[in-house]
Amino acid sequence: MREKTPRITSATAQGGLCVAVVFEDGWRADVDLAGFVARFKSLKPLSDAALFARVTVEEWGSGLTWDDEGPLSIAATTVYRLASEQAGDPARSFDAWMMQHGFSATKAADVLGMSRRNVINYR
Repeated sequence: MREKTPRITSATAQGGLCVAVVFEDGWRADVDLAGFVARFKSLKPLSDAALFARVTVEEWGSGLTWDDEGPLSIAATTVYRLASEQAGDPARSFDAWMMQHGFSATKAADVLGMSRRNVINYR
């Protein structure tokens, strides 16, 4: 698993249900949240462009929120995972896979049948 939980330092709504985010490590990504929002009834209000434009970063960078950390919020780990999947960068996608499953480098190596050193080098 990542050594640190991803933190978001800034977020700006883009067209549609896309948001430009900057993570604490300096990585910048445009994240399309349309598919994620569509899967959860509780996030349906975010389809309203005026509401979506009001995105802010939760305290400590722990996620994105549209209602002061109420039900219209998405955790930074989820935003990072989506950004990694959409970036098409294999190393970031692998990192997101490890985070999604809660794997340390040692556990990922065990699951994949490879050495821990190979997992760390790939990341």
